[in-house]
Amino acid sequence: GGAVLRAPRCPPGPAATQRVPPARLCASAPAAVVQQAAVAEEAEEFKVVYSFPGIKYCRVLSRLKLLQTATTLAVLPPVCYLYLQGQVSQPVLLYTTGVAFFAGVMLYGMSYFFRRIIGLIYLSESGRTVKVAHLTFWGKRNDIYCPIDTVMTSGEAGDVKGELLLQFKRYNSKDTLYFTTKYGQVVDKQKFRQIFGELQ
Repeated sequence: GGAVLRAPRCPPGPAATQRVPPARLCASAPAAVVQQAAVAEEAEEFKVVYSFPGIKYCRVLSRLKLLQTATTLAVLPPVCYLYLQGQVSQPVLLYTTGVAFFAGVMLYGMSYFFRRIIGLIYLSESGRTVKVAHLTFWGKRNDIYCPIDTVMTSGEAGDVKGELLLQFKRYNSKDTLYFTTKYGQVVDKQKFRQIFGELQ
């Protein structure tokens, strides 16, 4: 990637010259402190930075796929029973089993993709916390709160300007989420650059 420009997040001075890995900071915090921080994050007001309108279609497709898979799996036991009773031929049994297996694989694949697509990105008024909204396996919304210093810039994540899918990576997590500026909308460009920097 190219050079990354990012707004300073702490006052200049000796403390700002050396960055302590966020994972160590989080690991050393007592559970009570972490819980208090989580409550404070939820109480703080957040401003929308990025929005992906297509997330509602992802939610609908995710739930439809769940319904289809559940229906297909529900049909399989009766077909097996009828086959054992000699009322259904072997090709029908194999076809039903194949459809159920394919539906399960498709559900896993689609769910894996949809759960990693970001619908909304927020930044707190203080500029210290990023909130990300994405889908769960069941097609429901899940919010993730993370300190802005744990979020990698686009350059650090290895993204190139013009890519369809950009990565949302954190120093203290192996999970990678994705968002798109081509089909999504950057609502606040200044705050967006504050979080992800700017690729040159």
